[in-house]
Amino acid sequence: MRSRALTWIAVGATTVGMAGGAGAQQPAAPPRQQQPAPYNGQSQPYYYPPAQPYPGQPQQQAPAGSTVQQRSDRETPRLHFRPPPPEAAPADGKARPTVIEAASSQSAAGRAPNEPPVSRRPAAPVPSHIEELIQRSQGTIDFYELVDDILDEIARQLAREDPNLVSPMAIKFVRLSPNLSPEFGGTLQSRLVARLTNATNVKVAMCPECTALRSRVEDGNWILTVGTVSAEELRRIGVKTGVKTFMEVDFTYSPNSNIVWMSAVVYRASDGGVVWSDAYRSDATMTALLRTGRKIPTRAERAAELDQKLNQRPFYGYALSLGVAQMGYSGRTGDIAGAQASLRFHEKFGEDLTSLFGMTAGIFTTGPPKEDKVPQALNSILLGAYYSYDLSPPNLNRPEVWVYGEGGGMFSGNEGNTFYLESGIDTHLKWRLSLQGGLMYVFHTKFSGSDLGGVGFRLRVGMNW
Repeated sequence: MRSRALTWIAVGATTVGMAGGAGAQQPAAPPRQQQPAPYNGQSQPYYYPPAQPYPGQPQQQAPAGSTVQQRSDRETPRLHFRPPPPEAAPADGKARPTVIEAASSQSAAGRAPNEPPVSRRPAAPVPSHIEELIQRSQGTIDFYELVDDILDEIARQLAREDPNLVSPMAIKFVRLSPNLSPEFGGTLQSRLVARLTNATNVKVAMCPECTALRSRVEDGNWILTVGTVSAEELRRIGVKTGVKTFMEVDFTYSPNSNIVWMSAVVYRASDGGVVWSDAYRSDATMTALLRTGRKIPTRAERAAELDQKLNQRPFYGYALSLGVAQMGYSGRTGDIAGAQASLRFHEKFGEDLTSLFGMTAGIFTTGPPKEDKVPQALNSILLGAYYSYDLSPPNLNRPEVWVYGEGGGMFSGNEGNTFYLESGIDTHLKWRLSLQGGLMYVFHTKFSGSDLGGVGFRLRVGMNW
C-alpha cells in the first residue's frame, strides 16, 4: 500500500512538470488591435499609400523569412483618386456636425465626395404646334405624302366614272420599281383600298388568289406561278367571287428628283377589255398644285398649244387701265398732272407665252378748257406700241411680275404735240387685276407759252383678259 501511494505521487509530479514546460514554450499574446481614430470634425482622406493601412484595419505581420505575393491585374487599369482639397475652417471655429447618409438614399446615391457636380447639356427646345406647322410648310415633302397625293388623285378620277361599270373591283397586282422593298406593295394596296372605299362609290373586293403562289410538276419540271396567268383563270375568279373588273398598279419612285410616277389600269374580268386607265406624277396632282402653285402642262395641253401654233392661231388678249399721270412743265404752276385712261390690244407668244406685244390707245386730261385758265387745259390722245415680258415662272398662287416698255405719240391739237417713252413694272394679281407703275419721258415741246416735257410718271390699275 505504501509503495502504491508513492508511485501515484511520482506520476502526478511528472504530469505537472510537463504542463509547466509546455506553458513556457507558448508565444506571447498578440498585441491589441489599433482602434480607429475618433472623428475630429475634418474629412478623412480617401487615398492612402499602399504601405499604410486604412483606419481600423489590423496590422498583419508576415512571418519572418516569408514573402507575401502581391496580386497584379495588367488588363484593368488601376484607379487613382485625387486627395481632397483642404477645407476651410469654419468662421466660428466650431467643428461641423457629422452628416451620415445611407448609400441607398437619393441624395447620396452615385455621388463621389468632394467631386464637382457634372454639368449636363440642356435639352433641345421642343417646337410648339405652330412652329411645327411653319416648318412643315417651308420644309421638303416626304415620300409618303407624295404617295397620298397620287392616291387621292386616282380616287378623284375614279369617282367620276360610273360605279356600275367598274364595281365590284379587285386589285390584282402592284408592281414596284427595283429601288423599293416588296413589303411596300402591301402598304400601297391597303392605302389605295382605303381611298377608294372612303372617297368613291366603287365597291372593292379582296382577291387572295390574285397573289397566291402555286406549284405544279409538268414533264418532270417543277413550275411555280404567282397569281393568275391566263384569261380563263380571270374569268373563273370573276364568276366565283363576283368581281367585275381588276386593277393593276405600276409604281415608280425616283429618289434623285423626289418624284413618284404611278399608273393604273382597270379592265374587265370577262374579256380583258380596258374600262379606265390613267397615269400620274406627284408634282402634277391637284394637291401638289395647291401646295406649290406650279402647274405642269399635260400632254393634251401641250398638244393643243402646238396645234394652235402650227395653224398660226394667235393668243389674243386685251386690257383696260385707269390712273393718273404727271408731266414736266416749266411754267410757274409747275408740273402738270391729270387723269389717264388707256386700252391695250395685245398678243402673247414665245415659250410658255411669256412675251406680250400690242397697241395702246389712251387719253390724258386736266379738265375742261377755260379761257382764263393758266396754263390751258391739256387734253391729249396717246397712241403707241407696248411690249412686256414675264419675269416670274408660272404659278397659280403667287403674283406675276412683268416688265414693260411703251413708246408713242401724244397729240394735243395745235400745240403740245410730242413723243413719249415709258418703262415700268406691271404686277398681275390673280387673276384679272394688275398694278402698273412706270417712269415716263416726254420729249420737250411748247405748250401755253412754256416748255412741256421731261421726266414724269404714270400709275394705273388694270383689268386684263
